[in-house]
Amino acid sequence: MKKSTAQKKLLFIAFIALTIGSIVTMIVWSLQDPSQTNSSDANPALCPTMSDNLSKSKSLKFHPIKVVAEPWRGEHHVYSIFALPLQYKEIYHRSQLLVKDTDTPWDVTPTDGLKYGEIAPEDSFLVIGFFPTRLTLWYLVSGRFGELRQPCNWTLHLFPR
Repeated sequence: MKKSTAQKKLLFIAFIALTIGSIVTMIVWSLQDPSQTNSSDANPALCPTMSDNLSKSKSLKFHPIKVVAEPWRGEHHVYSIFALPLQYKEIYHRSQLLVKDTDTPWDVTPTDGLKYGEIAPEDSFLVIGFFPTRLTLWYLVSGRFGELRQPCNWTLHLFPR
């Protein structure tokens, strides 16, 4: 009887140690890459076309100039900033932000960029789109967190008409 109790205790401790080790490994692995990516690191012209319904529409497509994915800092720390030409300033609200492998489009909000360390390029204005923290954590657990850091995986669709 004492042997089975000792064995169960040992198995439980081994299970807990493996679980904690796996979690620590995942966190360390996901933190190795830089959490901020500028689109200057990736050429948006080389981004593959996403296979969502909006990609087949006649929308104008933009990729972000900056992507930040730091969910461990709390809410509103997973976002992308887009620079749009000034000619679209009055119709930015007719846009939808999509992230690869998600079905839900999100809205964007104008920003001056100062709080986020960005300055609008000449003849452009900035908009920011936030990605839900819960979905970010799902990406982290499922091993796809690196996808959120890639500017090619964020697309802003703007509908001029």
